[in-house]
Amino acid sequence: MATYYSIALYLQVLSFLIATFGIIKVSTEEFNITRLLEIVQGEFDFTIANEDVKIHFTGNEELHDWSSRIAKNCIRGKASLVYEKYENSETPDNAIKLANHIEIPDEQVDVSGQYIYMASEKQMDIQSANIILDTIYESVDKEVPYFRTEEEFSPYAPRYAPLQIIFDSLAIRSTQVVDTYLSSSSCTTNNESFHKFTDRSIFYNSLSAGLSSTVLNRASKSLGVDMKVNILINIMSALAIQIHMVKSIASLANLDTNDDAVRTLIYLCIASDGAKNSMTETTKEFAKAIMQKLISNINDSTLAAINKRVAMKLFTKVAENKGIINLASIIPFVGELVTLISDSLTTYSIGKIAKYVFCPLEDDDQNTTKLSSPPYPGNVEL
Repeated sequence: MATYYSIALYLQVLSFLIATFGIIKVSTEEFNITRLLEIVQGEFDFTIANEDVKIHFTGNEELHDWSSRIAKNCIRGKASLVYEKYENSETPDNAIKLANHIEIPDEQVDVSGQYIYMASEKQMDIQSANIILDTIYESVDKEVPYFRTEEEFSPYAPRYAPLQIIFDSLAIRSTQVVDTYLSSSSCTTNNESFHKFTDRSIFYNSLSAGLSSTVLNRASKSLGVDMKVNILINIMSALAIQIHMVKSIASLANLDTNDDAVRTLIYLCIASDGAKNSMTETTKEFAKAIMQKLISNINDSTLAAINKRVAMKLFTKVAENKGIINLASIIPFVGELVTLISDSLTTYSIGKIAKYVFCPLEDDDQNTTKLSSPPYPGNVEL
């Protein structure tokens, strides 16, 4: 009997310790992941068949290789090589199908001949989008350093007209000045190096995104590339640079970018439409839980379900703003300049969301420091 009471007392003490110190984290994991999936499903509402089927590269090697080549060229500042010796036949069939199904808001559509988007085609597009997105993710930082200093950025900066570089730099810098001095900071950590290197990474990647987009548009017009294929390649170029930037910010927060959950966080940062909406706030909670090691062994099928929706959202989200590309074809210099600044500021906005989501947790041992000044690459040699 004494042994029975001893065991009961031991179990009560153990229960108290579990409740107090959070030894068991299962309920926290289920709450965060389930809520995140529900919000993503609400934000990106479309039907996905075979939720538990994991996408593989089998049978899609051509799409994988094509996507990898584009991502590597754009992240190295060689966007012009994407269309070098370009022929329509080199674009994989599943990429062309995905491009043709991208909706452009200002596109003139013949109502009498509207195309019916079949469910089977939608599933193929979802798979193609996932393959392209994962390929870009795995390609962007293997040979190129994160752009946290001018010395890291300059060798990989797209070569383009100095005047447009100046306009783009001024647009980003003025936005940073407003954010730093007039707006409340979205990241309140006292980790000065995180602020410094995150701000620089956001600046240089935003500059690179605008320049790459302009280079691609100019090259595609001279070669007569199909408009929708060019839009798809523009989206891939922007995603390559944005993923490179957000991976940089996640690494500054000491997160492992090879972890599947961190990959999902990075995708969600890029898909978010603002720093204060429900999806971003839940993503922030998810990031905190990972930083505090409150969750582990996340179900792969849950992450896959989130990634599938996010992949399609990323391709349609960028396309919503691509009416600017049509403007560029009508008014050469003004259109290119608008595209340059628009893509740069879009990337800048994503960087601010990533800084908020991956903001390190407070460390009481650190002294509070002021935010670093907005970076400006004085005399970047391009």
